[in-house]
Amino acid sequence: MADARENMDTRHAHNACSAAEIDSCCSVLRGSPHSHVKLLPNHHIGADAQLHGFHFSCHLEDKASVLPVGVDMFNMVSMYECGDGPSGAPAGALNPHALGILNDVPRFQALLHAYIRELDESPLRPARFDCIPEQTETEATSHMQVMGFNCVDTRPWKPEISNRVGLFHTFTRSTSKDERKHKVFLVVSGCLSEAAEEFHNLWLDSRDHITCEELLRCEELNWLRSTTQRNHNRVASEVSALFGLPMRHVADADDPTLSARMIFPTTSTYKTDLRQSEDSARQRVRYVDGGCFADISNNGILFEMFGSEGFWLFQGPRDFSDNYAYGSVFASTNEVPCMPSATVRYHNLHLPTNPHNTVMISARARGADDGRDDSAAHGSPTTPFLFPDEQFFNVIQELGFNRNDGTLNLMPLVYFERG
Repeated sequence: MADARENMDTRHAHNACSAAEIDSCCSVLRGSPHSHVKLLPNHHIGADAQLHGFHFSCHLEDKASVLPVGVDMFNMVSMYECGDGPSGAPAGALNPHALGILNDVPRFQALLHAYIRELDESPLRPARFDCIPEQTETEATSHMQVMGFNCVDTRPWKPEISNRVGLFHTFTRSTSKDERKHKVFLVVSGCLSEAAEEFHNLWLDSRDHITCEELLRCEELNWLRSTTQRNHNRVASEVSALFGLPMRHVADADDPTLSARMIFPTTSTYKTDLRQSEDSARQRVRYVDGGCFADISNNGILFEMFGSEGFWLFQGPRDFSDNYAYGSVFASTNEVPCMPSATVRYHNLHLPTNPHNTVMISARARGADDGRDDSAAHGSPTTPFLFPDEQFFNVIQELGFNRNDGTLNLMPLVYFERG
């Protein structure tokens, strides 16, 4: 136990670590002497009784069994900025699309719930590993694979919403800070739940026989990463068309029906990720749960709050030589460039030691209703969530965030969240 704790970093833990969290870390570290765990400020034992909010690393040649792979691989949040509307609008004016929705919220909420029900009831199956295109041994195909291009799926699949989707708005300042602008965003959050579970089962079956490096190179892992982003892009395209928002749609070239459209995100932030370290000389593989890798995250980092609070966007340092409106890569001085990307939903048996940064949220405030019976949410019990306080911001500043770069609060207009 003492040896395992030597490879456990709790310097940036927000609240005091519980005995269950320490035991979970030590259990993970026993797999290899090369493994290392760092607890992020959103560390906790979740509703599934598993440890969340941590960064794990090990050697590429370690067996894949040492990795603490979860069932939500490549869980991510994607943000899509809507057009500004008619040209010539005065600076500081409210976005006309936001005003139109605010004036008729019940109708748009009903539209969104109807869309969710239509997806759930569609006979088309969601994306799974049987969608992975069959590869041929031609030189052209090999070149496409090396370049990172996807081939056409073997069957069509329906988009999946495993967590949250909605329309959010915020006020931003111009680079000269002499005016404000009202902006509207579509945000999609979640993973491909069925495909991610398939990957988890694949890892369980093969983890004792392959190395971490072989797992990183497997076709299923890389397909799951790209298809999760495509799924979010498709959802954003369909919801924006449903709401009549001015967005730039493109065809999904990998859809076999040639009918699916998608939107490219303004920025995306992972909540679960698995990659090789950017420093190839170290020969490390890294896995993050409840966070993202700050050294590859451009255009800000999204932080998912509970439903009624929406999302926070931690902006990066401004670099006027690029096209990132919300900042470039964080200038992290920490040896583990990692940032938390979601708040904490506490387990009722593993409540935090500091009640001052805990807020109790009802199911209705989380948006966890199905649009059919509002009375069900009124009598539902509350759920404890972490509300980041001053101490939390002090911790993430040590991880690379500069509060002078600013935080945008993406406030909900219309949204849906799985219970």
